[in-house]
Amino acid sequence: MIIIMSAAYCSPDFELEFGKIPPTFLPLGNRRLYEYQINLFKNIDDSIIIALPKSFKISKYDFQKITSFGVKILYIPDSLSLGEALVYAINMNSPINETLYIFHGDSYFEHISFNKNSLTVTKVRENYKWAYLFDGENLNYSIKNNIDIDNELILSGFMNIENPYILVKCIIESNYSFIEALKQYSIFCPFEILINYSWLDFGLITNYFHSKKAISSQRCFNKLKFCNDGYIIKTSKWDKKIQSEINWFLNFPKELDIYIPKFKEQSNQSYKIEYLYNNTLSELFVFGSLPSYVWENIFKSLKFFLDKLHRYKNIDTNICFDYKNKTLERLKFLNDDSFFNDLINKKYCYNEKNPISLKDILNDINLYLVDNKEYSIIHGDFCFSNIMFDFRSGFIKVFDPRGMDFKENITIYGDMHYDYAKLVHCVFGMYDFIISGFYTCKIKDNKIYFVIDMPNEIYNIQRKFTEIFQLNKNIFAITLHLFLSMLPLHHDSKERQKALFANIFRLYFLFKEEGLL
Repeated sequence: MIIIMSAAYCSPDFELEFGKIPPTFLPLGNRRLYEYQINLFKNIDDSIIIALPKSFKISKYDFQKITSFGVKILYIPDSLSLGEALVYAINMNSPINETLYIFHGDSYFEHISFNKNSLTVTKVRENYKWAYLFDGENLNYSIKNNIDIDNELILSGFMNIENPYILVKCIIESNYSFIEALKQYSIFCPFEILINYSWLDFGLITNYFHSKKAISSQRCFNKLKFCNDGYIIKTSKWDKKIQSEINWFLNFPKELDIYIPKFKEQSNQSYKIEYLYNNTLSELFVFGSLPSYVWENIFKSLKFFLDKLHRYKNIDTNICFDYKNKTLERLKFLNDDSFFNDLINKKYCYNEKNPISLKDILNDINLYLVDNKEYSIIHGDFCFSNIMFDFRSGFIKVFDPRGMDFKENITIYGDMHYDYAKLVHCVFGMYDFIISGFYTCKIKDNKIYFVIDMPNEIYNIQRKFTEIFQLNKNIFAITLHLFLSMLPLHHDSKERQKALFANIFRLYFLFKEEGLL
């Protein structure tokens, strides 16, 4: 049996960033830590349990995701110590006639060994109250293999217990001190010590950001190389994309430098940018549990930045931000797709509402588009995955700008409404939830059933957003064009592509019902 112990919430410094969540639910890119942890045991024919706090409200998506791996969820009463929680978990799964693997929920390894009755240890990296293997020249545990004295070796969150009931007895006799119980247990059942330098710690907020750096998610056309000097080298198969980003950073207003990472030009095909030890708004929105009043502060910071950025104007009439033409040109790429046959004209019935076609939607939303006569400096891809928020300074940091118009002319200028539409496509369009798989989508004939699994607090967050930004119908129309034009770009996943297609209908009816269109 394998127990992933995550029955206590993260420390308060994590709560500031994510809200109240257990460590195994921490975000890593567009996944949670538990997915990486469970994957470590994919070749082990053994049952897996994740222990969570009883008060933790798990989403439908996370429940289905965890159980789809064949993993059982065990809720443990809040406020129990690690020793008490482990005894509870063992008792709730009695009888255990097998060895027990204990994996701490705030740990991860690139690889692990499954030796019986073993303690996995690693080198200490910073000053903290760790569980050390040695006390001076003396071992804290009885062991069965030889190991040199090293006062930097600590327990790293993974072990095998060959006799679980002896451990339970030791925990109780040690007044539920887990570490003291391990010492007592080792007298009866000496440990084999396994040194593993691939350990990644997610228990301290500083370590979380460093560990997260080792597990990064990347877009298919981008390549990132992490440097030892605190920078990332970014290259791309799409040369013009990199050149447009370089141009954007080189021409970004110096007085606004506080809002971007440090930048160093490399060549026409690459550049260096500072690695930021913060979370993207995408991670906070999808995987965090922050209340709406925290998001209010984030939204105010976003608006403050955009107000400053959009003051820089340009009247170059050669800049192209033709939403209608871009959408129609993009949709042509779907003409040969069997599912999207007659995409524009076919009427669909979304969640029992009146049938409507994409042509109907386009004809309606195009009425609200406003011809732009003036262009500003814009980010151009101002979505949650390209924005970070520093909770200590209260400022945002932005990266991965677009840097070109719709005809791929390199320019830092564009329609400022496009930046706002990118935000709407995250806040109301729920793009990041869809990309992360938080949805149910069924399309049969002309009927669409589509639901996004999101917490109720999202509705409060959306209300805060509309109060702060006071956006016009033009921006909500642009948002629907965004979702229409992105459909061909997601051909790598037919399931996701269908979800984004269904989301167009969801958004259209939502905007109409809320008076936003």
